[in-house]
Amino acid sequence: MRLVLHFSILLTVAGVAWSQGLTEAAALVGGGSAASGGAKKVGQGIAAVLQNVNTSASKAAKSGVKTADKFSENVVLQTAPGGVVKDHSLVPPPPPAKKVAAVVPPPPPLTPPSPAVSTPVRALPPAPQATADDLKTLASGTSKAEVLKLGAPASRVTMFDDGHLVEIFRYQARDIAIGVVRLSDGSVTSVEVR
Repeated sequence: MRLVLHFSILLTVAGVAWSQGLTEAAALVGGGSAASGGAKKVGQGIAAVLQNVNTSASKAAKSGVKTADKFSENVVLQTAPGGVVKDHSLVPPPPPAKKVAAVVPPPPPLTPPSPAVSTPVRALPPAPQATADDLKTLASGTSKAEVLKLGAPASRVTMFDDGHLVEIFRYQARDIAIGVVRLSDGSVTSVEVR
């Protein structure tokens, strides 16, 4: 508290001395220019400006002494005109928090694939192929399942005829036609062997 009080007294004395110096400077400028008629007005203008500065400085110095006595130790003197200001008003706000980007860890190194153990795959036996002799053994009324056991036909035609499901199976060996089997509602109706 004493340091603040001493400092404010020192400022007051400096302000009064400053204002006294300004007043004397104004008197010199005003009196020194009396020799010339046009310069006299300039000197008076400068003297008036310096007098206004002197008045403002002395008011500021006087108000600084009075307000310094009212506050406690947490008071700081302001350098601009206006007197004493509380300490918290001069403290700048804290800087904004810095945001740190999240660092993504690199992916783990790729491990070479282990050699694949190949197991031998058994080949399926070839599908049975119907021959002309097999087709000759088919009798009228044989089921569709028995016909397909002989082998898969090379082509199939399915249609409806008078409310019955009619199927025509064509058999061939390589590019040579072997025969045609007609079925109606899942039973053999006729066999043509070539």
